[in-house]
Amino acid sequence: MKRIRTAAAAIIVIAIAAYLIFDMDVEKADYGDSLKEQITTAQELYEAQKANTGNEQGQYAPYTLLAFSRQIEKAKAAADDAAGEYNAEKEAYEQLKDDIKAFKKADNRDVISAEDAEKLVKEKKPETYAVDFKKDKELTYAIAGTDLKKPAAMNLTAREEGPYYNEISEILAELSLQGQVVSFYQDGSFGGKISVIAPMYLEKETKAYAYKVDLEKGTLEYASDAKLDKEKQTVAFRVSEGGDYVIVTKKMHKDSKKEVLDIEELEEKAQKSAESKDDGSASSDQGGSTAGDNPSDKPEEKNITVSIEIRCDTLAQDLSKLENPALEAYVPSDGTILPTTSVTVKEGSTVFDVLNKVCRDKKIHVESSYTPAYGSYYVEGINYLYEFDGGSLSGWMYKVNGWFPNYGCSAYTLKDGDSIVWVYTCDLGEDVGGKQPE
Repeated sequence: MKRIRTAAAAIIVIAIAAYLIFDMDVEKADYGDSLKEQITTAQELYEAQKANTGNEQGQYAPYTLLAFSRQIEKAKAAADDAAGEYNAEKEAYEQLKDDIKAFKKADNRDVISAEDAEKLVKEKKPETYAVDFKKDKELTYAIAGTDLKKPAAMNLTAREEGPYYNEISEILAELSLQGQVVSFYQDGSFGGKISVIAPMYLEKETKAYAYKVDLEKGTLEYASDAKLDKEKQTVAFRVSEGGDYVIVTKKMHKDSKKEVLDIEELEEKAQKSAESKDDGSASSDQGGSTAGDNPSDKPEEKNITVSIEIRCDTLAQDLSKLENPALEAYVPSDGTILPTTSVTVKEGSTVFDVLNKVCRDKKIHVESSYTPAYGSYYVEGINYLYEFDGGSLSGWMYKVNGWFPNYGCSAYTLKDGDSIVWVYTCDLGEDVGGKQPE
């Protein structure tokens, strides 16, 4: 019996050891084959749910499938890159592994069934529903049964960064506009007009308007007027169908009727306006050529090179300042989140542009909010360190060539050779040699 107990104990120990060994994330000698295996797994998952699309519980929104297919394509590009390096393949492998886990849980969860929608109509009463929108912020639906003409299943999933976020951001940049992007994952109509309240950073109330973006047709369609609330830091507007919307403070339609605006035409007008400002005069009808008549006459795009550094020395020197000890994982021991890095950007780029570019390239988390009243962006968090994480007086500040500007980072236009440093302050700038953060 003693030998049997000893053998049983040994078997248990071996089994536990084997489990721990296989469960460990062992560093691979080559990620190429592993990446291809992950791509195959991801593709099989995608194909299995490809026909399971819709707005019902347990189905997948077309936007969810589109986002996942783009993640797969990105991984394929890394796998097919003949010049791909070990670290690039490893990064692609780990990213796709996370994407697969997320996709398995990405089926429709926040849903109003067709039956419940019909119940709202019969009872003629309004209901509110809150869903996750972005980190620590929710989007609220206010749905009145009296506004539902054709009750249908509603997928309430909404994101600030949907699958077309980058394309929409480029369109806004071309039009010299900035605004809040909201992507609704509902496939088709909500069954009537519903009200939406989304988070939006602002410093004072002003008029705003919601437009639906149709990238396939290249159009913007007026959806509704939008109401900004400074106290609640929200924007309220109305929509009748899913898709991508932008809320901007510039009115781009003539009246309250539905109007479709051609994005290419708007971009051309914006370009002409910019060229006119650059020339210092409007185009003339008198003899002689004008700028832009000949493509070869257009000025060549110039690039500038600047440097950027991101630091959190105050936190690194005293981790007790962190409100949440779990954030210690995001504070490097030497305070360096990003060492001094050279970045080449287009002439006319801002501090905000450079921060976004380098964080995207270096896979550093960054989150910002648009302030429509001032037409600028406010940086809320970098590397998962947000304002107030280091106390009530904490937040991010930036300096250029050693000087802390007193206005927003998206309003500071850079010159060739400029040096940018982002620093985390825990004392309204007193601890980093600056003033109150913008």
